[in-house]
Amino acid sequence: MRGEAEHSAGTADSEPSEISSMGEMLARIRQVTEQETVRLSDVIAAMGRASHAALLMLPAMIVVTPLSGIPGLSSIGGIMIALISAQMLIGRERVWLPGWILRLKLRRTRLLTALTWLDKISAYIDRHTKRRLMWFLVWPGRVLVQALCMICGMAMPLFELVPFSSTTLACAVLLFATALLVRDGLLAAIGIGAVSAAAALFIYLF
Repeated sequence: MRGEAEHSAGTADSEPSEISSMGEMLARIRQVTEQETVRLSDVIAAMGRASHAALLMLPAMIVVTPLSGIPGLSSIGGIMIALISAQMLIGRERVWLPGWILRLKLRRTRLLTALTWLDKISAYIDRHTKRRLMWFLVWPGRVLVQALCMICGMAMPLFELVPFSSTTLACAVLLFATALLVRDGLLAAIGIGAVSAAAALFIYLF
């Protein structure tokens, strides 16, 4: 693989349809858990014609699971979130990620544990999300949400040593990404609350 790569929401008929829920994303990821080690590029490839919001959801989900205990993984997740969000802001159609991130590997057992951990969360979110307050996700609200995701991603490497802060930021990004995916403005509002909580924690500790 070259030093960089792009992921596109392609239109090939052989590709799966776009992801429309968190549960569907987990099902796609499970498709690549047969190998003992799984590359991040394999996970992204399994997502098929994923929207930018779905791609943004992926690193956020990783950081909110026990996988975040792997040293440096929260920082890598934050970098991915910042890169994807920035490209959403500038309207880039194809998401670019550096090759060193795409070559990252996860053990199958750890990945399956994380997926199992996420199952109940995704089931709850998928049951309670719907199209509402959609005015919150059109300009300028949509730009605000994307900018907050980028800020959260950029902050996560700095917050990694502060207990629970990176996870709180990832939870906010997960809410934002889901809100963009299903057009649920209420989730976006809750995500802003989560960002505020992380900021308050940082101010309290420092």
